[in-house]
Amino acid sequence: MSSSLENDPYLQNRYGIKARRFPKWLVTAIFFAAIGGSWLIWSASHFSNPDIRATLISFKEIDAKSIEIRYSVKVRNPENQVTCRLSARDYKLNIVGEIDDPIPAGSTDITRIVRIPTRLAAVNAGIESCTSL
Repeated sequence: MSSSLENDPYLQNRYGIKARRFPKWLVTAIFFAAIGGSWLIWSASHFSNPDIRATLISFKEIDAKSIEIRYSVKVRNPENQVTCRLSARDYKLNIVGEIDDPIPAGSTDITRIVRIPTRLAAVNAGIESCTSL
């Protein structure tokens, strides 16, 4: 009985049995998965390898008016000159000293030791930003 129902178009139409085909929602889901997956792969590879990567290594208080910071900078394109803004903060996280450290073009991986003059005693130092000129 079921074989006659499957083969007879009149009975299929009468009882609302539709021919099996690929569902529309699955086509839409595959389309968005392909677009979304390719965007995720691009964004992961693009933003995990920035043009300039700065890493704080250490900082050391020299006296009440200065602090020393040691950091490394990796530049993807050695032809760019890079300027890093370094800051020193007190125990309430107020900025008590700030300096722009220019890094000349020509190197891709460099470690710098810079002394930041402060107006009060600093307890930590950090890299605010690094930009290419």
